[in-house]
Amino acid sequence: MAQCTIVEFEWGDTGARARFEAAVAAASDGTVTPEGRLARIVGIDERGARVVEVWTTAADAQRFAEATAPALADVGMPAPSRVDSFEVTRYDVA
Repeated sequence: MAQCTIVEFEWGDTGARARFEAAVAAASDGTVTPEGRLARIVGIDERGARVVEVWTTAADAQRFAEATAPALADVGMPAPSRVDSFEVTRYDVA
């Protein structure tokens, strides 16, 4: 069953937004979509960032989270302020 993840970051300093934007740009250069990811929505504002993703399975989401955690730490991002996950019971795209 598909899995949705929600990850939120809160900015602790003025440079955190720029670091997050750089990390998202580097990871989203359009050349490779991680295995199992069906959709990704990223919202960034002055307070923080939210990332909503839909994955084919929970294992795909977990594998991606484990693989990308070191890269976020390398650019000085704090740990997410919220991480949530739930089974998708309906997935509509207009």
